[in-house]
Amino acid sequence: METIAPKNLTNMSLDEARSVIWPFREIKNRPIGLLYDKGLLSLQDLGFAAQRAYDKRVRDAARTMLLHALTHERFDAEDSPGPLNVISSERRSFAERRQLEITMIMGGILGFILGIGIYALLSTLTQPSKVSFSETTNTTAGIIALVIVILGTIAIVFVANKLFDVLVFNRLFNQLQRHRKGQLGEDRVLNVMHGVFDGKWWLFQNLELPGRRLGDLDFVLVGPHGVWSFEVKAYSGEYRNVGEQWEKRYGTKWFPVPKSPTRQARRNAAELSQLLSTNQIKQWITPVIIWADPESTVALDNPSASVWTLDQLSEHLKHLSEERPIPEAQIQSIVEVLKKIYQDEAETKTEY
Repeated sequence: METIAPKNLTNMSLDEARSVIWPFREIKNRPIGLLYDKGLLSLQDLGFAAQRAYDKRVRDAARTMLLHALTHERFDAEDSPGPLNVISSERRSFAERRQLEITMIMGGILGFILGIGIYALLSTLTQPSKVSFSETTNTTAGIIALVIVILGTIAIVFVANKLFDVLVFNRLFNQLQRHRKGQLGEDRVLNVMHGVFDGKWWLFQNLELPGRRLGDLDFVLVGPHGVWSFEVKAYSGEYRNVGEQWEKRYGTKWFPVPKSPTRQARRNAAELSQLLSTNQIKQWITPVIIWADPESTVALDNPSASVWTLDQLSEHLKHLSEERPIPEAQIQSIVEVLKKIYQDEAETKTEY
């Protein structure tokens, strides 16, 4: 049966829409078509731009791209094995939990400082005195003294707050921002994977291995051609990776990174492989680091673990289908083991 595509109500061709520059977030200033092809823009992003973009050309381009994408998906749905199977924990991810913990700490410190300031001010105003409050305010000298006390209390609170900013708050805020960027990086990666893989593949997000206290595995991909453990990094700044060594640039000098992403990725893969082996499953786990901040740079020199940048991620993921296939029974066994981790976690949460 012949299909008739719906009319384009924006009067903008698909080629014109693809050439319009995307104005939002860290991926701005690049053509919409290029970003969509690389999986950096989702249908939700296009829907947001179609309604909220200030520039009419951006709104029209987003509507045109959205209409084309939805029409294409609808016509191809019958032959598709379905979307990528994504399994995630009911708990907050490690990054989300750290954000919550840091926010609570910062709120507690602010409340403590404010409480001390209020207590000091009330103590000063209500302390016993040979001169009554009304007598004090009836004289110019008394009023001046009262103003000095109040201003002094405010100054003490202000100085204490600044000291906390320098000694504590800046560090906590930087940690909070780092975890927020990490969460955003994972969202970008998930968006790309949705655009590459179909229902033949399984993606396990924020997988916490039993007995592990070092955080979660960002993504574990299981499919017809193997198993991969992805460690997502959304660091800011300029980095380089030589073999297993990682360094960050400060000014004109390079300094070692305390926690090597390579060692972390390889440790994650090794622990996952060990878990599978305890369930009588022998399977090689390939560790991969995904550099997920488009504004950060990383120079690579013979890295000991694969490092994929976000703009190349889609192409790298497509090449995974060229790897040596593994039996369907092996895939199902691995999937069942990993799904059981989430099930046990949910049951434990219910008990408490």
